[in-house]
Amino acid sequence: MHALKKCLLLSAITLLVACDPGQPGGKAEFSAGGRAAALSQAEYNQLPPEQQYQVANKLLATFFKGMPVDAFFDLRQGTDNLSPRSATFLDDVRAALKTRMNPLDKQAIDIEIDGLDAEGNPDPTQAKYLFDTNGDAQRNQRPRQIPLARIKEYPLSRDQFNQWMAYFLANTILFSPAEEMDSTDMNDVQNMYRFLVDNLEKNNSIRQIVRANLPSLARWRVSRSPENHALEAFELYLGLFETEEDSYRGGIACKDLYLTSEADGYLIRRNDFPNTEPQLILGSSYVTSCDDLYDVIAGHPLLIPRVTEVIINYLMSGAPLETRTAMIASITASNPQTFADIFSAIIFSREYLLNTERPKSFEENLFSLLDTFKWDPRASNAGEVDRRIFMRMTSTNINERIALSPKGWANMRYKIGRLPDVPLDGVSFASYHKGLREEFLIRPFSFRGGNGFDGMFYDENGDSQATIAAMTPESFLDFLFLSALQRKPAVAEVTDLLALIDSQSYLQTDTSTGEVSIRSGRYDEISRIVFDYISRLPEFYYFKAIN
Repeated sequence: MHALKKCLLLSAITLLVACDPGQPGGKAEFSAGGRAAALSQAEYNQLPPEQQYQVANKLLATFFKGMPVDAFFDLRQGTDNLSPRSATFLDDVRAALKTRMNPLDKQAIDIEIDGLDAEGNPDPTQAKYLFDTNGDAQRNQRPRQIPLARIKEYPLSRDQFNQWMAYFLANTILFSPAEEMDSTDMNDVQNMYRFLVDNLEKNNSIRQIVRANLPSLARWRVSRSPENHALEAFELYLGLFETEEDSYRGGIACKDLYLTSEADGYLIRRNDFPNTEPQLILGSSYVTSCDDLYDVIAGHPLLIPRVTEVIINYLMSGAPLETRTAMIASITASNPQTFADIFSAIIFSREYLLNTERPKSFEENLFSLLDTFKWDPRASNAGEVDRRIFMRMTSTNINERIALSPKGWANMRYKIGRLPDVPLDGVSFASYHKGLREEFLIRPFSFRGGNGFDGMFYDENGDSQATIAAMTPESFLDFLFLSALQRKPAVAEVTDLLALIDSQSYLQTDTSTGEVSIRSGRYDEISRIVFDYISRLPEFYYFKAIN
């Protein structure tokens, strides 16, 4: 049934491509039309302020970024009449993702992340974050940790985009290093991620990247035999799941290649008996060698629709099949050449930003909150969200509450990649909820600032920030809700939460004016109550649709 659905989807795409209106006519810069048409800056500016902020955070969170409320809105006049600071937000983000970082700035961030001694070796005492240093290749999770650190620390730029795309792709069936298998290890995680980053930085085409990956040791360590190597190439990159005879013949073309045993380190070897008889595959192509097979796969018409389909199934997992099929057709008809073309077309589309609702991944939720709440590990002194954040996220210990593995969302581990739908079964979601709530949301010390860094409520000296201090209790609730949910609280929520906050003596009333205000230094306690409530709302775990 699964194979049938795949074939039907690709068939529908093939039919739609011919008549889709979104063809760019050979423009130098890729632009998709039709169902994948981009949301324009003018359309975005017509949205109400709260919805603009919602769309902005949806866009940024997709890249594991976020924007504080007071960076997006001018809050000097409170929260009653919100007004975005910028009228060019979407255009600015688009431009940022096309702009390369200054190499010296990039190097400085890498040094800050890892810390380096005088000889250029990692120095944990000077590092912003801590990483695994265990020499055991299987237990050392550093190859899983460094990508997260760079995605977090690099500013929005083409460099950050490349790191994020490589991480995304390495978690899909297309390029997963499948570290869970006996024949793979952390070296494959490291090599696959570097392979993707290097190719993306060179702006190599999708076809070039797939062609280069097919003969790699990392791919062979997953497929393991010539016939299975051909079968998985058809499945992964063409979406063809009924290829028994083609896989058999592809195996013959690759018969001089084999993977050695565990004792010999799972390496690619060649025997002395290459195939010499051409093999007909896919009804139209003759292949004699494995290189011929790779050329057919990388040049096949189904490659771009298949790759687009895989990416859309993640980013638009909540969209109806008809919508996803139309999106794939529109993008494919626009002739994308690179992965950046496909990702940009989807993420900046009106369909994604305004119409798509889906669960947020744990990284999307946590990382966007880290930015929105002005978290910095050097100011943090509580909970698991500190300098060891990436060690704990990649831990295999089920008791680590922010670890990805107990959420069914381990990075670069599964043979078939992560499932497109974020796991929301009881066990996975309980781990997701507990990780965000107990280790971040209700631990204000993680984002209160201090130690030379401004926080969400207090400045670098621990004093209340002027904008926060000027807020009424109602405005402060608006601020907290906007920060976590990108909306203001409903009237009933304001009434009930203020009653609960007042019952804890966190509010005070001026006897001469009757004005109610927040007691000095009680912002942490109030945020704990409000965020505890927000953490229990289903909408907190979703990207919401505007339309």
